[in-house]
Amino acid sequence: MTRKITISIPEPCHENWHEMSPTEKGKFCGNCQKNVIDFTKSSDREILLAYNKNENLCGRFIVSQLDRNMIVPKEKKSVWMITAASIIAFLGLGNQTIKAQEKSKTEQTEQTDHKRLKDSIKSKSKKDFIVYTGTLYDSQDNPLPEVNVKIKRTKVETKTNFDGEFTIKAKKGDVLIFQHENFLTTEFKLQNDFKIKPKMRDYFLTGDVVVTKTEDD
Repeated sequence: MTRKITISIPEPCHENWHEMSPTEKGKFCGNCQKNVIDFTKSSDREILLAYNKNENLCGRFIVSQLDRNMIVPKEKKSVWMITAASIIAFLGLGNQTIKAQEKSKTEQTEQTDHKRLKDSIKSKSKKDFIVYTGTLYDSQDNPLPEVNVKIKRTKVETKTNFDGEFTIKAKKGDVLIFQHENFLTTEFKLQNDFKIKPKMRDYFLTGDVVVTKTEDD
């Protein structure tokens, strides 16, 4: 029997993490008067142990740690399960060896495809390029400065200014990629609107933790 646990933060805190007072395991939020534990580098087991000690938990998480099933076995693995896992790992090693022998063929195909893509891009007319202007925002509609803006599968790139504004020459249908260390990488497909207002999702979420538990046989 296994227990599936899902962690979520229904109402994220909008306080600035970097302005909170440091503590041993995270930071102290002066506005909420709560200790916020930093779980961004914690394993599932460490998160669940902390929750079992304190169900009124406030934490900081990477977005990918939330809203997914964390499966916790109720019983320890038996000897035959460990043996079976070892056999599977050994067989997997053999498969990796076979794949390694076919590597040169795969690389040759990738290089050929890449060359075809480059030739195809060069053959297109430059008259199709359009000057797009935009302002990049976060989830709270604040302009984001110093964010990398790049056209997907090209070397064309720029950065947003202090007010989150940017200008880039691209074609309709191109995909812009926005990258910043504190936010999730965001893609935006260009259409007929030459003035755009894309948004980036926060990479981290902070707030009161809600845990949902279900059990499977």
